[in-house]
Amino acid sequence: MRRLLPAGGRARVLIPGGLALAAVATAGVLIARAAGGPSTSAEPDTGRSQPPATVSAPPGPRGTSTSPEPADLEGPERELAARLSSFEITGCRGATTEAAAPGGSGDPADPRAAGVQAALRCVPGVAASGTPPADVLVLGYIDEAAMASDAARRAAAIVDVGSCEAGQTSTEAYLLPSRRTGTFVCQAAPGRFAAYWTIDSERVAFVAQSDDPAGLITWWRGFDPL
Repeated sequence: MRRLLPAGGRARVLIPGGLALAAVATAGVLIARAAGGPSTSAEPDTGRSQPPATVSAPPGPRGTSTSPEPADLEGPERELAARLSSFEITGCRGATTEAAAPGGSGDPADPRAAGVQAALRCVPGVAASGTPPADVLVLGYIDEAAMASDAARRAAAIVDVGSCEAGQTSTEAYLLPSRRTGTFVCQAAPGRFAAYWTIDSERVAFVAQSDDPAGLITWWRGFDPL
């Protein structure tokens, strides 16, 4: 396992790409295998109830205020924006049309994604550490299967050569002590480091890119938008 240890000891465990691909292909495999691996401070998930049919959900239990809802957001976009913490992300504008455009490449930063009900482009809040990206694309999927399919497509399109933590192209999975899990796909190129990651329990994914891989990963460690 690959473990990211940010300041304060909040651990994210990154698991090699083969396990991540198996996880997005079969519901529950990621959590089962993570629990069977070496002991970590992260608590494995032991079960998952069926998610509702839409991305609408109340804000998480963090007790933070929610992101302002711009007047030009309607329906699912407005509901998605209402779920985001204003301490972590703000200035959102609609991007559903951008995400629903035909086609789709293997680039982790490609906004196009099948099965997305709502998408937003937002500005990261003030970061405690690291280097925030210029913006963050938020993708709200119709259901868990659509999110898993999109994550698998992006993972299959790259060649895993190392680890995201080291600023290399890779497909991995992460596990938080808060029992939050997801897939992390990153791609390194000269002057550009692109990342796509899911929060499985929320059926939401994020896309960001930067010319500073280490700074982006450090920022990501503390980024908790839901």
